[in-house]
Amino acid sequence: MKLTLMITVLLFQSFVFAKVSVHQTSNIKCKLPREQVLTIGCSYNCGRLNRWAMKWYARKLGYKLKIVNLSSKNQTLDFTQVDGILIPGGVDVDPKWYIPSVTSEFRPHLKKLKHYANYTAIGKKRDQFEFNLLAKYFKDPEQRYQPILGICRGMQVLTASQGIPLYLDLKKELGLQTRFYTIDKVRISNPESLISELVQRETFRAVELHHQGLNVKYYNEHQEKWPHLEVTSYSNRGRVAETLEFYKRPVLGVQFHPELTFGKTRRNIFKWLLKRACFNKVMKENNGV
Repeated sequence: MKLTLMITVLLFQSFVFAKVSVHQTSNIKCKLPREQVLTIGCSYNCGRLNRWAMKWYARKLGYKLKIVNLSSKNQTLDFTQVDGILIPGGVDVDPKWYIPSVTSEFRPHLKKLKHYANYTAIGKKRDQFEFNLLAKYFKDPEQRYQPILGICRGMQVLTASQGIPLYLDLKKELGLQTRFYTIDKVRISNPESLISELVQRETFRAVELHHQGLNVKYYNEHQEKWPHLEVTSYSNRGRVAETLEFYKRPVLGVQFHPELTFGKTRRNIFKWLLKRACFNKVMKENNGV
């Protein structure tokens, strides 16, 4: 009875709001039997700080946690078999993944600046794996409860997967210095958004480590193409997008690094991923009821 009530409340919250993030979970409690283990799949090596944060907050929530690298040659699980997904930060995204999706008028601009992207063997491997993962994820209705947290590069991959281009270099295109271990002031633009619920204030400070990001100008000019998502916070006077939220899936992209950011911001973002993963596990085990 308690489990049924929990699911009913969460589903109600997930579908009755229109232009509000549909996956607000800070007031939802999800518990698992002691013998069950929550599995988070990282699209690449999650990194020490991400792993530490997830394990620490999993203990706080009473979850046993297993973290796997989905792209490892030794990994037998695929993204449909884990309870939540983390796309961590890392190297630049090759613009070839989103150039075909932009307007013909905008393509020359991207091609002219594409040399600002730092291409690496790791990036090539990650691009192929992560874009394939997201293509399958968004097409599969059975994964509608599967949460994804994209951090830095992770938000950029989420952005590009929707056909939204990136700024190839913030200094070249916006006159901003590379956000290299910089603490930026982030301002929330939608007070009813998930990030607003998680940080519980209009502005917050966050640690940055990037030189690319969602092309805000292009996004604003063509926003009608993406009614299923919203940029919900910005830094640098609205020039840098800091959070990307999806309405029909529990997907959150953050341009900053919550694993490097102290306090409520880090705690509640990782708890969001873990609680949504718990709920996804419950739904799978109850056959989606």
